[in-house]
Amino acid sequence: MGIYLCLLAGCWDRKELDELAFVMATGFDRMENGELESTMQIALPSKISSSGQTGGGTDSPSFMNVSATAHEAIDTLNKGQKQLSRKINLGHRRVLIIGESLGRDGIDQIIDALLRSPESRFNSYIATSYGASAKEILSTSYQMEKIPAIGMNNLMESGFNISVKTDEFIHNLSTYGQSPVTPAIRLDKNSSDQPTFVFDKVAMYRDNKLVGFLSGQQQKAFQLFRKNTRDLTWIVQFAPPKNAFHGTVNMRVTKVSTDIRTRLTEGDPAITITCKIVGKINSNDTEMDLSKPDVLVRLERKYEEDIQASMERLISHTQQEDIRADILGFGDQIHIEHPYVWKELKTKWDTLYPAVPVKVNIHVRIERIGRTKGPAQLKKS
Repeated sequence: MGIYLCLLAGCWDRKELDELAFVMATGFDRMENGELESTMQIALPSKISSSGQTGGGTDSPSFMNVSATAHEAIDTLNKGQKQLSRKINLGHRRVLIIGESLGRDGIDQIIDALLRSPESRFNSYIATSYGASAKEILSTSYQMEKIPAIGMNNLMESGFNISVKTDEFIHNLSTYGQSPVTPAIRLDKNSSDQPTFVFDKVAMYRDNKLVGFLSGQQQKAFQLFRKNTRDLTWIVQFAPPKNAFHGTVNMRVTKVSTDIRTRLTEGDPAITITCKIVGKINSNDTEMDLSKPDVLVRLERKYEEDIQASMERLISHTQQEDIRADILGFGDQIHIEHPYVWKELKTKWDTLYPAVPVKVNIHVRIERIGRTKGPAQLKKS
């Protein structure tokens, strides 16, 4: 009977909530002396009202940051534990930030520390800092949320930017034919008196190193390719500026389909991308009447030319010798369509990729032009 009672004792490993320090975000930076610095953003439950987690701007912060440096990633976490009266718990971590300095130096050193702990969540979001350290970003409060990590999580979850989860990043990092990317986060110190963070770039990796960033039209082209089109708009110069008009038309992308086809010419791969885009007109800052079929067709052709040029610049940028990052997954498509050839190509794909010819075909269809035919402010004849 005594043996059975021992087996039924179920509370020997219990952990009470008031004994745990819930890490909401973690950042890693490379210091000038070569050491790693980890920063943990920890929620302070006593500062969060029971009514919810939203609503920043309280007198006292609802989070604390703990930083520590060491040569090994796991040692930084152990040193951080010595500063805390509660045991570190990673089960609620929502965001991981790789500092730009660490990314360019190589992230192999932190990968094992991220994955080995059973508490680490593979569905947490991962980002790369730009123009600031991960520590600086995690030290910045966010006025719309009591805990900044929740704001970062919600921004990446919203679909307005690209978002990458840890499992996707690790998968692309450890396989041939698809270079990993993350959103890039920076501090915007000019938007108001209170600095805030912004996701407006894409960080590109080759193997284990950060090799560059995408921004502007190239970033938009990448979002199109990934079908990440929530609230994605595209502006073209459709007519010369005239009087009070800038000559631009703004289209909101509503639907995208992409298709990659690969072919072999004497054993060398070549790639064709076909991208079909459906959109609606947000604004017409020209004197053109978009309800006229010939005007609408010319506008669609203009969009096709503009988007194709941006997509070609994106591909050319990724094929530069100092980048060589196949972020569009061309190698993975070769693997699917030509598996036996891929066995010979995969180990040297990073070297071959810059010379691979890529043809881009863009098809745009505008389904809606809005209520007005021409600009509403034009005098009616």
